[in-house]
Amino acid sequence: FFSEYVEGSSNNKALEIYNGTGAPVNMTGCVAELYANGATTITNSLVLTATIADGDVYVIANASASAPILAIADITSAVTNYNGDDAVALRCGGALVDVVGVIGFDPGTQWGTPPTSTLNQTLRRKGTVCQGDANGSDAFDPATEWDGFAIDDIANLGAHSSTCGSGGITL
Repeated sequence: FFSEYVEGSSNNKALEIYNGTGAPVNMTGCVAELYANGATTITNSLVLTATIADGDVYVIANASASAPILAIADITSAVTNYNGDDAVALRCGGALVDVVGVIGFDPGTQWGTPPTSTLNQTLRRKGTVCQGDANGSDAFDPATEWDGFAIDDIANLGAHSSTCGSGGITL
């Protein structure tokens, strides 16, 4: 599932995917998707092929992000060309694993309210959250599952801590 969402200044955008399944996960068959401005169809996507070790993360960054973000990134992709009112999703084998936002809905400028919003903020998944939001059309309030941090805060990008233990989620 997504464990960090960076919606920073300019092109400082990144998505972090966490594996807490208890075993390595081969991401072949998984796709990161962008739904811009309330779209119901995919605006941009990234087919994933990496294997993520248990307890590890995979970072997708915008190719024009700052050097510190690019140094952490595993891959760059236009799937990170989002802003606060765009939904991003993770699908594996066609099934929705996680979503930030609501697919097919434009909230105006953002979901949530600062400091826990999708506009010009960094969101980190709370360590007590053990799986993603597999419903792309339910209400999204980032404060329920995410902690908010200042714009361009990447202090924890590249690592995620979870209290769920191994085997907390399935793909």
